[in-house]
Amino acid sequence: MEDRLINEKQAADMLSIPLQTLRSDRCFHRGLPYVKLRKGHSERGSIRYRLSDIKKYVEQHLISSGE
Repeated sequence: MEDRLINEKQAADMLSIPLQTLRSDRCFHRGLPYVKLRKGHSERGSIRYRLSDIKKYVEQHLISSGE
């Protein structure tokens, strides 16, 4: 289930951040890795995030309280 894909709104909700933050991060090539699903040769596509990538991202940004 870790590689299940979720849409950008679900990812933003899961991380408790604004949807626009995810969109800006993609625009500036930072933040979470994502998948862009395209139909044919279209430039447009559906953006998806893997649950495993979200989990890894959160773990990499964990700040210890110094215990």
